[in-house]
Amino acid sequence: MLRLPRTHHPRLKTRTVLIVLASLAAEGTPRLALWLSREWKRMGIRPIVIVMHTLPNDLASDFATLDIEHIDLNLREDGYGRYFALAYRIFSIARKYHPSALLSMPLGWHAFMAIGARIAGVQSIVAHVGNCPDSSAGRTLSKFRLLVQLGRPFTNSLICCSHYVRNGAISRLGVSNKETEVIYNGLPLGAFVKRQIQREAHSAAEPFIVGMVARLEQHKDQPTLIRAARILKQRGRNIRVWLIGEGSRRRELEFLINSEGVGDVVDLLGMRKNIAELIGKMDLFAFSTSADEGLGIALLEAIATGVPVIASDVGACREVLDDGALGQLVPAANPRELADAIDAALLRPDAAKQRAEKAYRKALRTFSIEDMALRYAILLNIAPSPQDSHSTTVAYSFT
Repeated sequence: MLRLPRTHHPRLKTRTVLIVLASLAAEGTPRLALWLSREWKRMGIRPIVIVMHTLPNDLASDFATLDIEHIDLNLREDGYGRYFALAYRIFSIARKYHPSALLSMPLGWHAFMAIGARIAGVQSIVAHVGNCPDSSAGRTLSKFRLLVQLGRPFTNSLICCSHYVRNGAISRLGVSNKETEVIYNGLPLGAFVKRQIQREAHSAAEPFIVGMVARLEQHKDQPTLIRAARILKQRGRNIRVWLIGEGSRRRELEFLINSEGVGDVVDLLGMRKNIAELIGKMDLFAFSTSADEGLGIALLEAIATGVPVIASDVGACREVLDDGALGQLVPAANPRELADAIDAALLRPDAAKQRAEKAYRKALRTFSIEDMALRYAILLNIAPSPQDSHSTTVAYSFT
């Protein structure tokens, strides 16, 4: 039995924090906000979730189950008017609820949120930086940098989800080291740890299941995994590829699956809420992504589940996987290299399993939602004081 420290805070004086999300889609950032909200409620902090866009709203029922109020802004204005509308709406909400702090998950938009909140008297304003700014984005990056600069006088800190993201924010967005803080994304580890511990060894008669969990968007790279599946199929490998997630590239990926002739091998499973259960059924997690990747919550979920991992050799994956010691890294956007790595894990699994065990131990040490929630609360100045808390322990049993 492994015991992880956990801090419990009795409900004393409740402090309110506004959490702003782009939507309630069942993807990384909204799920992270859901876990944060649950932990903050346990700490005696009152989270109120503000949603910029009504749809998708996959997680609305999950927030409701936790009795967490959410406010739908349903922003519809075009052009520059939407920025002023956002500032005014945040100002109005802050005047009504008198929050101690505001956490903006969207970056860029946070500038106008921060202006509205600051005018309303909110003292602590922080923005989450979840992806490395794309240096090839040209005018888009220039606009993004301008928004970040506009928000600097009104924002206390930018919380970066990795050192890779922090370095990118400093070099490409023009912020200073003292304006940024690195806090790794966290997981409710109890939902993921050792989901495979009772699973029997893979049988040659069953498909070798390779899975990826990610939004179907441009900053991910499902096409490379689909093309790798074609190579493996041509080699006669008995595999199945699960692509879990939803997004704007669905039709593009459906077309690619058909054109590559892997409709009998690759499954687009869409949005799913039972991520821990699905990852626990995988033989291998393949995280095919781009240099825009910030950390990859799904990557953390995979290593916390004890599943062997192959990932694109980009900054965030190198950081999580300790330069390949915890999971195999392959060149990004290279289907043959990815196929070869999957083949090696299928035919010679011992090395992959050894790396997975090391990665699993790192997940327990580094990626807990309790630690993340406390560090965010301290930075937002909403954490209960030490004299108002006492330490308890949460235990996870793997037998």
